Amino acid sequence: MSIEKLYKQFSDVHPNIVLKSEILRTGIDISKAAIDNFSRRDDLLWKGFHLFSYDWDKTKVYGDKIPWYGHLEDGCFFMIRTHNASPYLLDMEGNMFIIREKASDEVLAKNVWFERKPRFYDMKTPAGHQMGSIVQGQGRMLFVTMNKYCEMWKDGEQCLFCNINATMKDQKMGGEDVVAKIPAAEMADAIKIALEVDPHYSILYISSGTILKTYQGKTELEFYEERLNALKEKLQVMIPTTVQVAPYDDEGWKRIHALGIGSVQPNIEVWDKDLFKWICPGKNKYIGYDEWIKRTIRAVDFWGRGRVNPNFVIGVEMATPHGFKDIASAVKSTAGGWDFLMSNGVLPRYNLWTQEAGSAFEGQATPPIEYFIEIQKAYAELRWKHNFEPPYPATMFRNCYGLNCLQDFEYYHGNSSTSKKNLDKYLGVKPGEPGGHFDQEGYTL
Repeated sequence: MSIEKLYKQFSDVHPNIVLKSEILRTGIDISKAAIDNFSRRDDLLWKGFHLFSYDWDKTKVYGDKIPWYGHLEDGCFFMIRTHNASPYLLDMEGNMFIIREKASDEVLAKNVWFERKPRFYDMKTPAGHQMGSIVQGQGRMLFVTMNKYCEMWKDGEQCLFCNINATMKDQKMGGEDVVAKIPAAEMADAIKIALEVDPHYSILYISSGTILKTYQGKTELEFYEERLNALKEKLQVMIPTTVQVAPYDDEGWKRIHALGIGSVQPNIEVWDKDLFKWICPGKNKYIGYDEWIKRTIRAVDFWGRGRVNPNFVIGVEMATPHGFKDIASAVKSTAGGWDFLMSNGVLPRYNLWTQEAGSAFEGQATPPIEYFIEIQKAYAELRWKHNFEPPYPATMFRNCYGLNCLQDFEYYHGNSSTSKKNLDKYLGVKPGEPGGHFDQEGYTL
């Protein structure tokens, strides 16, 4: 179906949400002209170093010089997920970057622009590693993966959509300066340097692969504590920070909360209990579905309403052969789970599924665009129903997290202080003017 037909089909949804959902759902191909332009530059944030590739084909590493994040003309922030077979092409028209539909050759977006390269990226840590290998930038957010190796892969118990270990292997082969498990002092040094060199970044997001027993005599919780305590001591005052962790019992939650972390993400990934057992076999084996939900809700007693933000990989509930066969059932299942969690003070977040190379789900068919629009619309409506006001700890602002339309629904269709209509009002935008949005120079009119 052409993009114009999709715009008409979803006339109640802003066209940029439809386009962004499509290029996240199917990935995007990149023309030779665009690649040639990137190869001559060193001013953009390139893909690489991250814990996942988000690529359908070969993992793009830092040396490939493929942009990590792009923006539509009004600042709408999107992740670039490369896919040679995508129906969409990132191309050039003169000196302007565009997105075109391959089948019709129609230009869907003009004046596409990209995230600038962090000023600290090619610097070295005091320990001698490239800074970008320790801490990455995206939007206004710094991202750190303390441990890039998930031990659930040892016995084939990893989440089936995940390619963390495969990505690390590809990055090593591609010449990246990979640090599999970041030492506590080096992590703290790198984050402090990044914040001082480039105060553009003001939010910290920390993730990690699973440690099942111990690493160098430390449990997973002790591994986290050592690094977060080192960071706390180095910074003195913690910046807004969210951490992806397994759900702990009360003693574990108490210890993590004492570190001064602002919010946590015990990622559930998929709501249906049988699908959780199939798609997340390790999580089900070592903690279990019921206990995962129970501990996630219990975390609200430590962090407060809206500060517990488990991720869902929307789309995996339609994976074959055990997933839902129809859109309505898939939406009902996930939206029902979100409604339950929100009613208990938990504010989920989500990202759109990529059938990444190196994951067990590599080569799976992509669910229809109708599913992704309907489930994201349901999320926005549930958040409004339960009165969760933005910004949200796990995504903070519109230009922080480009792998979903969570903030875009609020920007284009919401009524909060971060909605476009209220931003325009605050900024004194007159009727007929384009309004406030982010561009390469920052927020502008």
